[in-house]
Formats: sequence, C-alpha cells, structure tokens
Amino acid sequence: MSSAERPDIAAGEESGTIAGDLARLGRMKIAEKDEAPLSLVALRDVAILSILLSLFGAADTWARSTGLWLAGTVSMVDGLLVGAASVALLHEWGHFIGARLGGGHAPIKPLKAFPQLFDFDYKNNDARSFRWMSLGGNLGNWGGVLWLVLALPLDSVGTDALVAGAVGFSVFTAFVEFPVIRKARQGASGLEALGVIPKDFATRYLPQSLGAALLTFLIV
Repeated sequence: MSSAERPDIAAGEESGTIAGDLARLGRMKIAEKDEAPLSLVALRDVAILSILLSLFGAADTWARSTGLWLAGTVSMVDGLLVGAASVALLHEWGHFIGARLGGGHAPIKPLKAFPQLFDFDYKNNDARSFRWMSLGGNLGNWGGVLWLVLALPLDSVGTDALVAGAVGFSVFTAFVEFPVIRKARQGASGLEALGVIPKDFATRYLPQSLGAALLTFLIV
C-alpha cells in the first residue's frame, strides 16, 4: 500500500515519526545481489574482532603484570567496550545468517557500509524470513556471551568486564528486539513489528543494560 493510500504514514513521514521512518524503509531500494564478496566481508569482520580482542589482551596483560591502578582501570574500560563491540558484531552476523537461512533476500552491502552488513528486503521477504532474521541476531550475541564465558579464565577485572560488556549489550538488544519478535509471531509484517520499537529506545533501555553489565561484573 502506498503512502498516498495511507495518510497516516505520509503525514508521519513528513513529521519524522516512526511511521515515516518505516515507510521510507519499506520503499528503500534493495540491491539485486551482493555488493561485496561474502569471503571478503567475513575476513574484514574477523580482522576487526581480532584487533579488538588483541587490544583488550594487551591492556589485560599490562594490568596483570604491573598491578597498577591505571592499568587495571584501562583494562576494565577496554573490557566493557570490547565485550559490547564483539557481540554487536556477532549480533549482526546472526541477523544475516538467520535471514539467509529463512529464505530471505538479504544482499551484502559494500565494504564501506560498515558497520552495516546487509540489507533486508522488507517489501518482498515473507514473515518466516523476518522471524529467522530477528531470532538469529539474538542467538548471535548470546552465543558470543557463552563463547567468552567458556573461553576465558574469569580471574581478572578485565576479563570480568569483557563478559559484563557483552551481557550488557545483549540485554539491551533483548529489550529492543524481543517485543518485535513477539509482534511478528502474532502475525504482523516485518515493518509492522518494527513499529513497536519506541523512538527513545536508546535512552529508555540504557539503564537496564548498564545495570545488567554491573550485576554481571559483580557476580563473575
């Protein structure tokens, strides 16, 4: 249905509301095929993940070997940021893999589009591919949390912070995306399901994610 047939959408688009944003998203031109090789995009993101973890490893080693207060602080801050960034990367790949496994048209974006990995054709993809894409993203970041917990000795302020940052990001995405998944399971289209995300989602869910990160840090 066009914006002309939906005055509420047309008006929303003019005023910058969520309805307008979703209307523009639905009309967005989607590439017919991948705009970059999958292998090259994967290599880019593996390199980014390796650099992030290497930076954290250097900070954690500095803190462990010197016992300096400054080194410990840097290690903790690095851990929080790298933990969140690492699972954010896995989250995006989870969305992509879910979309493809669900049979959706999800062409890879150009390398320069980072951090965006792919486009999702909301206009033509069916409900199944949208549900698979949505679930895939959350499986990606929570799988990342499990990977960090199993792979790391949680015996320093840095490694504790790394896991805490990963959990904080995952809780944030859960607050944002689980209502979308629930709406989609009730039969709503992808764009209709996205409409449940509040305009102020970043500030609304930030306290919960920070609280989850702090609680995780204290527990581990």
